[in-house]
Amino acid sequence: METAAPIKDRPPLPPLDHPARRGVDKIMDEMVTASVQLGHDIVDVVGFFDGVDDAAAQQVTRLTEVRDSARSVSQASASMVGTTERLSTVMGSLIDVLAASTAQLHHAIGASQQVMGWVSGVGGQLARIDEAMRATQASNSRILDIAREVNMLAMNAKNEAARAGDRGRGFAVVADAVNALSAQTTNAARVISETVGSLASEIAALRAEADGVVGQTETGLRDLASAGSALEHLGTQASVAGSELAAMGNGVQQMRSVMQGFGPTFLSLYKGVIDQTQMINDARHRVSNLITLSERMVQHMFELGGSSEDRPLIDAVMVAATRLGEVLEHAVDGGEISQQMLFSSDYRPILGSNPTQVMAPYTSLTDRLFPPVQESMLTLDPRVVFCAAVARDGYLPTHNRKFSAPQGNDPVWNAANCRNRRIFDDRVGLGAGTSTAPFLMQIYRRDMGGGNFVMMKDVSAPISVKGRHWGGLRLAYRF
Repeated sequence: METAAPIKDRPPLPPLDHPARRGVDKIMDEMVTASVQLGHDIVDVVGFFDGVDDAAAQQVTRLTEVRDSARSVSQASASMVGTTERLSTVMGSLIDVLAASTAQLHHAIGASQQVMGWVSGVGGQLARIDEAMRATQASNSRILDIAREVNMLAMNAKNEAARAGDRGRGFAVVADAVNALSAQTTNAARVISETVGSLASEIAALRAEADGVVGQTETGLRDLASAGSALEHLGTQASVAGSELAAMGNGVQQMRSVMQGFGPTFLSLYKGVIDQTQMINDARHRVSNLITLSERMVQHMFELGGSSEDRPLIDAVMVAATRLGEVLEHAVDGGEISQQMLFSSDYRPILGSNPTQVMAPYTSLTDRLFPPVQESMLTLDPRVVFCAAVARDGYLPTHNRKFSAPQGNDPVWNAANCRNRRIFDDRVGLGAGTSTAPFLMQIYRRDMGGGNFVMMKDVSAPISVKGRHWGGLRLAYRF
């Protein structure tokens, strides 16, 4: 931050002991105090706007999440409407299929019962046929016995006719005929007996099969009855599910209607919050610009001779900054470091540091040269919090000992207690590092954690080495 342009054509002030001069000095002192207080209030307001802006940003984030969720719900409800309609259609088809299947099953049960009745009747008929076959077999056996007896008689008659000679020749012819007829009867009876026996075996097997079919049919009828009951129960459940699907479809339609009505209202609210957030952000930027204006006012008031309780600290910072510049020049002249290394921004991160700490080519030098000057500044005033030099880009190589503890495993603790070898490129840090004005007073809020802030003043003065601006010495103290 460059110094304000000098005030030209300013009339000479009266002598210090002149009443008018004393009045002017008083007014100037009051204006300095008022300017500092104005800076305090502006920074406080900016802090308030920062909080409001953060809250608004979080609200926008949440509203965006709600908007996305609402869109997802709306899309899901639309998809659910289609799904429930398809499910209702499928369920209706399923109910129809179950009803048709149940009817077919009942028809199959009736047909199976008829078949079982017919098979049972066939079994009875086969039993009667078997009895007839047995009777036929018995009669055929009797015929065989008679045929054998007739054959024996014929044989005897033929023998007697032979002994009778010519007188028995006619009787022999009759005996031969009877014998032939007996042989034919025996053969026919034997064929009948064999056929009846085979038929009886087949009928017996058929009866056994019929009995087995009856048993299987009875088991099948029981299974069919169970299947019929299950189908009827399934049909009942399907009907209930269909009713529930219809109710769900109505609910989904209502939800979709609500979401469609909610959408425009939420969109209007979302746009309103976005607009309000933008207005807050714009206001924050405008008020932030007033910080620089208030700092320039303080500069002008001090240039015009104003004074306040800050004057001793301002003077001390300017003297200490000049002293650090002389110390660095002496180090360059003594060959301890080159100007190139002193002004180098070749930062190398310290492995494992969190927050990140970096080393510059001159860090070890400032660790040795800066503490005597910086530590002595802490005793100037009870309000002083720290005093540390920063390079032009906000790099703070060497801090006060109380803020230069070795880092541990807790990043939060490290951030508060290990503030050396870090780059502070915020508004105040960069302002102190880049300003070439004789001094610069900045007001800022120091974050104490847990949402608590303390208002601070930061007075800095430039550090120059061989006529080249190196950075600035910062002195921070409470209001």
